[in-house]
Amino acid sequence: MEFSARGLVLAERTVGEWDKSLTLLCEGIGKISVWARGAKRVKSPLLAACSMFVLGSYSFVKKGERISVTSAQPEETFFGLRTDVEGLSLAAYLCELCRTLCAEQQPEDELLSLTLNALYALSEKRAPAEVVKPAFELRSLAQSGFLPALGSGCMVCGEREFALYFSSQAGGVLCTRHSAAQRDAQAISPSVLSAMQYICSCEAKRLYSFRLPPEALDQLSHHCEAYVTTTLGAQPQTLRFYRSLCGDIKKIEENQ
Repeated sequence: MEFSARGLVLAERTVGEWDKSLTLLCEGIGKISVWARGAKRVKSPLLAACSMFVLGSYSFVKKGERISVTSAQPEETFFGLRTDVEGLSLAAYLCELCRTLCAEQQPEDELLSLTLNALYALSEKRAPAEVVKPAFELRSLAQSGFLPALGSGCMVCGEREFALYFSSQAGGVLCTRHSAAQRDAQAISPSVLSAMQYICSCEAKRLYSFRLPPEALDQLSHHCEAYVTTTLGAQPQTLRFYRSLCGDIKKIEENQ
């Protein structure tokens, strides 16, 4: 069976000396694992389109359980990411999160659009990484059925307090009394709660339009990152690398 689709390369793995195994998220199809024979050869017509973070048009042939790429044309390579090691590592994490949330061969066009918008934002510096990262984390989880309880009161009793807490394990906002039963519950400021509500409900094109001071952005990042780790059951490897890289860059900047 032959078919074609427009898709984004979420992961690549070298097989043997010249071949690649790719994970693509395709419009109208969803996540698929494909084989790109000879894609590492310098003169291969598949070389340009069969690499990480490439959005392209692909043709496939399916024989049994194997799907092979027969032709590929790159549409967007997000070149800006390849000159920014911090942006590149963050993009790798966002693609891993997207890949983890997608079921095999289930259409995920909304999540594909979300991921592409994040890559464009990072590649073209449309929004700072400190905004893109938590916004993508929370929005992708919400779109995938993991919407946290972000009302203006406690998710258990409805109590409206000035001092509220967010618990990833409970999956939402808690009052002082009910937060005591959740070891991971930490304070959430009104501005951060409003930002999280905005991220989950705003138009996709305005996802990165919110603004917070640095301290509030740090708190937002902490809550969204913790929610990812709790929801997935483990911290993604690419997130650990990104965090380590950011720490190294900060140390270098402080010593200059």
